[in-house]
Amino acid sequence: MRTTLDLPDPLMRRVKIRAASEGRKLKEVIADLLEKGMDTPAAEVLAEGELPYVIDPKTGFPMARSLNTPGFVPPTVEESRALIERANEEEDLRRAGLLR
Repeated sequence: MRTTLDLPDPLMRRVKIRAASEGRKLKEVIADLLEKGMDTPAAEVLAEGELPYVIDPKTGFPMARSLNTPGFVPPTVEESRALIERANEEEDLRRAGLLR
């Protein structure tokens, strides 16, 4: 099927370089790259407010979602700091006997 796409120049340069280095036609390389992309599971979008980590029920510690988990987005620095602060506050409360 014939189609027209508007692609960013830097991306098109990379694809052309790959095709030339592999000695293949541009359309073959583009088709292969699209096939590979289509074979990859669609990224799962996290629900609003859902965190990119889960709390381990046994330890209570946060565990980052696996990098192989669809939709995984690493926590931001701010999220990491907030998580550490919350864990420190909870530990302080536990040590004071105010939290179990």
